[in-house]
Amino acid sequence: MRSECITGAILVASLGLAGCGLMDRTTIESPAAAQFPTADESLDFWDTLENQAVTTNDDALHGLLLLAEISVGDSWELRREAASQQGWIRADSGPLNPNESAEMGFIAVCICQVLDVQGGLSMRLFGTTPRYCTREVVHMGLIPGITEHEALSGAEFIALLGATEQRLLIDRAWAARTAEAPSLPAEGPAPAATQPAETPVSGQGSETTAPAEEGGPTS
Repeated sequence: MRSECITGAILVASLGLAGCGLMDRTTIESPAAAQFPTADESLDFWDTLENQAVTTNDDALHGLLLLAEISVGDSWELRREAASQQGWIRADSGPLNPNESAEMGFIAVCICQVLDVQGGLSMRLFGTTPRYCTREVVHMGLIPGITEHEALSGAEFIALLGATEQRLLIDRAWAARTAEAPSLPAEGPAPAATQPAETPVSGQGSETTAPAEEGGPTS
């Protein structure tokens, strides 16, 4: 009985610690996006982010806006406003801490918007929620199995954006090829070939008689 109580207490404590770990977010005082906030500094931004332990909300929006070729502004407020205009952040979404580690679900919602992912029945019914968008991103093979609450390191986020960019380029190429495809003629019987009628020699009928040879008998 005593051993069962101890085991139960350990299990409850473990679940409590696990719950805290899932809900707690890592904070970085000076993320890459804050150090290099403009598009002209994008190379320095990527280099710094690659070695960063986690991707913050500010880093995520900065990188996603660069991917979508949208002005990144020079501050978190401008990036958040641009993301809201693109539909990446819903009006009923809670406040986001720019220096806090970004949840995979938040990143997945932005990616599904960039790629115009329609999703399956669940997404069509419930919209682009973090859970279903994360499942779609995993299903498309852009990132290995992950849950919507997990965070990404800087290197993992860059790899995800690289895979997303490849998918985006393929979609654009396919759309361009479809638009340029020539329209095929409607199926139907081929028209019969017409040959010009023989024109009879003036003063003769349709049949002509070969002249008799000189000096030969005539009939």
